[in-house]
Amino acid sequence: MNTAGDCVSLDMTLARHCAPVLLGKKPAALFPMPRGWDETLAKAPPLGNMRFLSLQRPGQHALVFSYHPRLLSRTLDTAGMRETLGALGYPMVERGNTGPCLAFLEQRFREGAGFPHEVGFFLGYPPEDVLGFIRHQGSHCKLCGMWKVYGDAARAAVLFAEYAECRERLLRHVQNGGAIVREKPSTALAG
Repeated sequence: MNTAGDCVSLDMTLARHCAPVLLGKKPAALFPMPRGWDETLAKAPPLGNMRFLSLQRPGQHALVFSYHPRLLSRTLDTAGMRETLGALGYPMVERGNTGPCLAFLEQRFREGAGFPHEVGFFLGYPPEDVLGFIRHQGSHCKLCGMWKVYGDAARAAVLFAEYAECRERLLRHVQNGGAIVREKPSTALAG
């Protein structure tokens, strides 16, 4: 890291976009890649179990896919999810091995034949909401928040509130001088 300012900026970006992932409540997050992110992140110390993947669509701004490998594996390792992803062309792999699915997701972004909305499965959105969004092309949802809800609106509202609380908690932590990047994640995120 070049300066303390770089760390604070990275901390704020992570708090704003990845809080539920960092706190183990959600398997992944997706957000536009900020300027200099590649360079800053490459110099950042390890962030516990958090991993990052750049997803680039032709002619579009790159997106950062941040994920917690164990939580992502748990999300994708159900029989129904493997069948659903398989029907979309994703490789059927052994349990616990998300690498081929992530590689295929990267490929889907690079192909640029429309936005691959199935990324919602990887983000931990309820399958009925992802499938509803694809089926209805984003129209006729029951609730609109962090994602468009087609299934259980009451459960989604609870999740929206939980994820917002995670974000507020980490933003307060950073605004009060705490760190995400400079400390061990278990220390930085405790409390």
